[in-house]
Amino acid sequence: MKNQDPSQEQLQSVLNLYTHGKLQQALSESSQMLERFPNSVVLHNISGASNAALKRFDAAIDSYKQALRIKPDYAEVHNNMGSVMKDKGDLEQAIESYQQALRIKPDYAVAHNNMAKAMKDTGDLEEAIESYKQALRIKPDYAEVHNNLGIALKDKGDLNEAIDNFKQAIRIKPDYAAAYYNMGVTLKDKGDLNEAIDCYKQTIRIRPDYADAYNNLGNIFKDKGDLNEAIDCYKQTIRIKPDYAAAYYNMGNSLSDKGNLNEAIDCYKKAILIKPDYVNVHNNMGAALQLLNQNELAQASYEKAISLNKDFNHAISGLGIVLLKQGKHSEGLDKLIQGEGSILFSIKRGFSVKSGVKE
Repeated sequence: MKNQDPSQEQLQSVLNLYTHGKLQQALSESSQMLERFPNSVVLHNISGASNAALKRFDAAIDSYKQALRIKPDYAEVHNNMGSVMKDKGDLEQAIESYQQALRIKPDYAVAHNNMAKAMKDTGDLEEAIESYKQALRIKPDYAEVHNNLGIALKDKGDLNEAIDNFKQAIRIKPDYAAAYYNMGVTLKDKGDLNEAIDCYKQTIRIRPDYADAYNNLGNIFKDKGDLNEAIDCYKQTIRIKPDYAAAYYNMGNSLSDKGNLNEAIDCYKKAILIKPDYVNVHNNMGAALQLLNQNELAQASYEKAISLNKDFNHAISGLGIVLLKQGKHSEGLDKLIQGEGSILFSIKRGFSVKSGVKE
């Protein structure tokens, strides 16, 4: 078939639009070119990738199918089809597409990596780990795969091996912020707080707008009892990402621990504005209001927490206490018993909420 593809110069023009994020322009130009070159698998692939980036998954799938009708053994398109299926949530079909790509091109490290991510999402950690390792056998300096393998190993509980892979990723790519961040998460889980702090600080040095790193760094300072440093970190998190409900919650907990209850309540209110069903925030706001003897407001907060989680014993016990303080003895005692013996109840301010690892 003659002239299946436009000239290299024309293709490069469309590719440049795609790589620079000018997706609509890339789609427009590729569509115009496809009228003249309807059998160009490269143009169909670019069209599919542009639609996928715009979250137009069905249109992307149609473009990839067109490419595969013309060239059924196009491994890169099978891989791209898998990625769209994964984004759509069809993990089984995604894995099938990646497998097809690998049948055609067994040394396709990118497809091994993508298939591993889909397998991990299905909960099949062992198969995911094996696929990551296969990608590294093909391409040992694949920093992203070392990072992703580290995440899977962490999820499996192999923290030391996970850390070794994050270190490998960083050795290959010294400015890999996500690998530093993930190593920080893993070191925190190991209890190595000072090393975790160093990793989060490196993450922030590379990417000063990494909100999750500031949030998790704040959690460590809170755990170490350095509440002022923790609060500063949460403020930075919110400056970067104003709708970060967990950071408001965490800052509220630190302010509550400092005894700044009114400021804590303000933080809890902001968290609830962002995430109205944030059950721990309603509970902790109830606890702060209880300490301020604002018992009716505390009651309302505890009741809201219980409406969101009927088995939340801390909220049930807290409700029992505020009912007793309002002279509602029968109701209060019932709630204390229901809350599993909280005459010994101490107000629970809750755990800090951390952000998880990043692929």
